[in-house]
Amino acid sequence: MTTATTTAINTFVKETGGWIASQLEACTRCGICAEACHFYQASGNPEYAPVWKVELLRRAYEQRFGVMGKIKMGLGLEKPITDADLTHWSDLVYQACTVCNKCSLACPMGIQLGPLIHDVRAGLAEAGVVPQDLKDAVMKQVEIGSPLGVTDDLFEERIDWICDEWDIDIPINKKGADTLVIFSSIEVMKFPDNLGAIAKIMDAAGENWTISTKAREVVNFGFYEGSHERTKLFLNRVFDGAKELGVKRIVVTECGHAYDAMRWTAPNMMDVPDIEVTHIAGVMGEFVGSGRIKLKPGFFDTNGAITFHDACKIQRRGGHIKEPRQILNIIAPKSFKEMSPHSEESICCGGGGGVIAIKEADPLRFDVFKLKIEQVEKSGASTVAMTCSNCRLQFLDGIQHHNAKFKVRGLSEMVAEALEE
Repeated sequence: MTTATTTAINTFVKETGGWIASQLEACTRCGICAEACHFYQASGNPEYAPVWKVELLRRAYEQRFGVMGKIKMGLGLEKPITDADLTHWSDLVYQACTVCNKCSLACPMGIQLGPLIHDVRAGLAEAGVVPQDLKDAVMKQVEIGSPLGVTDDLFEERIDWICDEWDIDIPINKKGADTLVIFSSIEVMKFPDNLGAIAKIMDAAGENWTISTKAREVVNFGFYEGSHERTKLFLNRVFDGAKELGVKRIVVTECGHAYDAMRWTAPNMMDVPDIEVTHIAGVMGEFVGSGRIKLKPGFFDTNGAITFHDACKIQRRGGHIKEPRQILNIIAPKSFKEMSPHSEESICCGGGGGVIAIKEADPLRFDVFKLKIEQVEKSGASTVAMTCSNCRLQFLDGIQHHNAKFKVRGLSEMVAEALEE
């Protein structure tokens, strides 16, 4: 057995405490979860069934702890895990899984398959069996603070440019601010209007807010990779920056996995400061509901039908389902149309969980995106609004690849445009 395989197995075994053991023991391997997986739906490949993606974790657990597993090994009915297995499962859990966890909703036993698949990623990360593109992005974030290569100087240059373009002031490193707003490098480099829009919303609401040069990247590529060590490293950069400024809350902007990492993963793996973590979707709903900002009714009703894409980590996981719809029912009451399925049952865009960063995964993620195209076309919408920039990037890539005819908008930008002055 090689060092890589030994490391992966030892990591699987180390992770398998009472909770994971109970999940693995409860699984009947019925395969119902497959029907909830967008990769399986798009391809019909049985290896894309979520239950199969956790197979390495199950085998390591049974072979080390289970009586039947040891008997099967002794009789040659089950094979030990090999390097080839690690390579194969790396393709399955990094390229054919966004860790959206919709599969858990379909499971009749209530098994949390998404976290189990993340545990498989953890073992592969420790063994170094991670797609090269993802590994490179992780190391960029380790070395310069951004997976997209946004250095300190480039970050400040982009902020200056956005302030000039939008004729706004974005407060930087303001001590005593109540709220720290943290953007992703996707927004900084590909959707800079998001920064201007959110700044405009914060100012309109009279919020005492700031951004931080130390806590300037909300994306966590260590979380995508499955590395506990690097996940903590990137989380600590954010929390350390927040503590230095003395803020009361952190607002994650349009990034779903970052919200998951900061809101739920962080408190379960490390000590975190007593700072509220929320998402811009919830904040905008709070501002509208309290009257701190007012929106022009029907502002987008002349632009054709508009639908909304529910991001897995923001809407299904995060629960921010009502707020975007409350907003759309103000600014587009006549033109807002739901996709089917939607809300908790929404189909993942296919680019989350680091998949969009892996070039080798492009053919598969584009195939998966056909499911979203069908949904949008059936809704009759000409515009899709959303609260995740990673989803938006996947949509734009998919629209270009398939020559689809609808447009994509970030909800924050739409709110900023519809503000009553």
